[in-house]
Amino acid sequence: MLSTVSVILPAAIIVIAGFVAGRRVLDPAGIKALSDLCFLLFLPCLLFRSMATARFEGSDLTLLAVYFGASLLWFFCVALFSRYNGKQTTAGAIVLGLGAVFSNSVQLGIPIQKLAFGDAGLKLHLSIIALHSLVLLTTATIWLEVSRARDSKEQHSLARNIVNVVKTSVLHPVILPIIVGLTWGFAELPLPPWADQPLGFLASAAGPIMLVLMGAQLSTMRLSEHLRSALAITVAKNFIHPLLIFAVAWGFALSPLATAVAVTCAALPIGANVFLFAQRYNVNENVTTAATAISSLAALASLTIALALVPKP
Repeated sequence: MLSTVSVILPAAIIVIAGFVAGRRVLDPAGIKALSDLCFLLFLPCLLFRSMATARFEGSDLTLLAVYFGASLLWFFCVALFSRYNGKQTTAGAIVLGLGAVFSNSVQLGIPIQKLAFGDAGLKLHLSIIALHSLVLLTTATIWLEVSRARDSKEQHSLARNIVNVVKTSVLHPVILPIIVGLTWGFAELPLPPWADQPLGFLASAAGPIMLVLMGAQLSTMRLSEHLRSALAITVAKNFIHPLLIFAVAWGFALSPLATAVAVTCAALPIGANVFLFAQRYNVNENVTTAATAISSLAALASLTIALALVPKP
């Protein structure tokens, strides 16, 4: 418990700093400008650099298939339930579905997995990180862009609609750097120091600024108005998601270490990328912000339970 608190506390301090900034420095226009800067500059640098330096040799492919197969299943279940039973728009339902599966796998996941399972566990966790944004953000983006094209008032031919969807999905500040980074990595091209250093500086700014933005968004809303929805997404992410991962891992007879890493990753709180995604598309920002805050607090319980109950490697 203490180790989990020591990892979550620094992130909480940055969110509090963002909350103060939202009350004293940033107006809504400033928050939006900072969000655009993060989405169009810092996050693409982080995604490209992560993909370009990712190496999949020795990765447990069964672990990746289990983790992302179960996560995508839960993503679609939550999104479709939100759409047809929760009376959400398609875009709003996609954001809620993403919140139910997208973990804070870097800022919280890396130190927790390293502490709990050592270098062997961390290696497996890094293989999940390498595909995390590629699989989950790409799926959410394409679905949302397809929905927007279908709902557009402009009538085009089927072929033109397909071209528009492909263009808006690929030429996207999340998808494009992932594709380019993966291509760079598979070609095994080194990143020259003159490019890697500025990329590293810009990439390192993404996490803190996303946390600042979350705090700033919290300062503009009344948490109680979104508490019920936020609690539902927190339960879906912190508790049901890892339970589903454990069930599928057990069904596929994953090794104890792979099972422990996968379940612990799923028990992590909602990643800040979900909030940035919601803000980018201007849908469910307040619900996502509240859910991320509550999910981070609930992670003290979900991670403690997961680490206590997963198979001991």
